[in-house]
Amino acid sequence: MSFTGKTDSYLESTIENNGFFPDLSLGNFQRLYRVPAEYHQEKVEHHLRLAMLDVNSDLFDQQDAWMTDGHATLGAVSAETIGGESVLEEQYRRAVFCRATANLFGEFATIYRREVGDSQAKESESTAQMYRSQADRALRHLQGTKTNITAELL
Repeated sequence: MSFTGKTDSYLESTIENNGFFPDLSLGNFQRLYRVPAEYHQEKVEHHLRLAMLDVNSDLFDQQDAWMTDGHATLGAVSAETIGGESVLEEQYRRAVFCRATANLFGEFATIYRREVGDSQAKESESTAQMYRSQADRALRHLQGTKTNITAELL
């Protein structure tokens, strides 16, 4: 138990991915994105799986290109690392975790109500949109687009 009275234990399960993209830890998701302890494990797993499906779908063509180039996993695509972790795998986790966090924001009001000040950040549409933007930015990086804005000539 932390000083806030909330539990500081994390879910210790892993969601298996498709073999190309990395498996994801629910505990890491909770720690890194401060997922409220009020969420039941099933809800967190569900939203993390949905975010994985969305991101995997968005990267379908890119995954096909990487596999055509002979890469069996995302971690094998680039040798670039930060802190011993593959940069592309970190971007993938960011895309999935941010998308799952944004999706969970809308769920909070149906689970538990508190004082306005405590709940405002958890329910804020602008906060959810910020996480969606971060997920999109990570996806663009994975797809080889280094800018946040692109234009297409019609």
